Amino acid sequence: MIEPLISGPSGHRLSRRSLLKSASLVGAAALSTPLLGACGASDGVTSAGSTNTSAGGKTQVKIASWMQFEPGRKEAWAAVLDAFNAQSRTAEAVLVGWPFAQYANQVLTQVQAGGLDADLITAPPDLAARLFSLNQFLPATQAIDAAGVHPDEKLHSFVIKEGQFYGVSTVTVGFGLLYNEKVLEEAGLQPPTTPEEWVAQGQQLTVQPDRFGVLQANNMAEAGNFWFNLQNTVNAYDGLWAQGRTPLVTSDPVIKSLELFKTLYDSSMPKGLNDAQSMALMGDGRAAMGVLVSATVNVLKSGSPDVYPLMRSVAPPWAGKKATNRVHPISLYSGSNKQEAATEFLTWLLKPENMADLTMRSLDAIPPYPELEQVPAFQAYLKDLPWLPGYQDVTPVTPMDLMGDFITASDEFGNIVLTSFQQSLSGGVPVAESMGQAQTQLEALASRLT
Repeated sequence: MIEPLISGPSGHRLSRRSLLKSASLVGAAALSTPLLGACGASDGVTSAGSTNTSAGGKTQVKIASWMQFEPGRKEAWAAVLDAFNAQSRTAEAVLVGWPFAQYANQVLTQVQAGGLDADLITAPPDLAARLFSLNQFLPATQAIDAAGVHPDEKLHSFVIKEGQFYGVSTVTVGFGLLYNEKVLEEAGLQPPTTPEEWVAQGQQLTVQPDRFGVLQANNMAEAGNFWFNLQNTVNAYDGLWAQGRTPLVTSDPVIKSLELFKTLYDSSMPKGLNDAQSMALMGDGRAAMGVLVSATVNVLKSGSPDVYPLMRSVAPPWAGKKATNRVHPISLYSGSNKQEAATEFLTWLLKPENMADLTMRSLDAIPPYPELEQVPAFQAYLKDLPWLPGYQDVTPVTPMDLMGDFITASDEFGNIVLTSFQQSLSGGVPVAESMGQAQTQLEALASRLT
């Protein structure tokens, strides 16, 4: 795990030696697209500058995020912030930040440089674990208690210290096999339940360039999306990317999982599409299925209303039904000088009816705490999602389970894996050989973990 800033409003300090060790990891990420993933990001930057008050004299609370760039989620967050801002007499909440492809690197760079211009931070699990280790979060105890909720300890284990929560999920997305029911029915197929069936159906349904049987991210230009999807793939054979500080990319489960991906890549996948192009392909009914995060349906509902009703899901097509759940917490930023106003917003957001509103508007389904399940509107909502059952029928694992101590260097780890794996996908190098190269580099990375 990486260490705190040199100094800042929170008073955290570290040595020059520790900073240089941390900066070496950030620098490695800066050499390529930041390797943290989410779906639907678009280009652009949003920033609120250094304003501390709104036109109405309220304290302006800045929430660092990428949600404002995602179809579906940006509308959900806008509605929720409008509701808070209309109710609060003292605070006004706004989103600031960057699209997802830039987000992690920008946040880490600013944190390392001396401070982020924000009061709360939303983060994907890999980045949240890294920021937590940097002491960039404050306990959310006051807000949690005031909201009267009890966050799930297993979901949030990576942002808990000494019994206190340092973040609460605003969105938890899981992987499942999302498929177009019409495409499979017309081919006389039921969703696959084994890797072998998945390969066979993918080949049967592929009629290039008109239709592809399997949609999975594989574009190095959007390596973040590629990595977090590939990260989940090792669940096919109960694999782990690492255990503690020991990389396991040459283990049989990882090799078999990557060989499965390569087989699908060679026979059934569209190659080199960016995320928007991939979603357009599925939105046109030209992609049959993929092991994708549940957030994909939000993009489809927003951009492809004719195809959205055809989407269904089952658990991933392998024994054990393991799938990665990705928790994206919101946390109080330790460098903020507006903790009272930030806590006011966080308390309001965590109240079950407000979190339920955000969850439903975002087409999410995994509640961060049991109190959400007592909200009548949320109960009705869960019963009216025909695409949901497969995402509920999984054995959940977390990125932390898969990555060991490398969770705080997940982007660097992924960059090494993807660069080596590309030799297998495009250059004909056996997977075992390319992962042998990656293993050596990852062992060197292990020595730089703090």
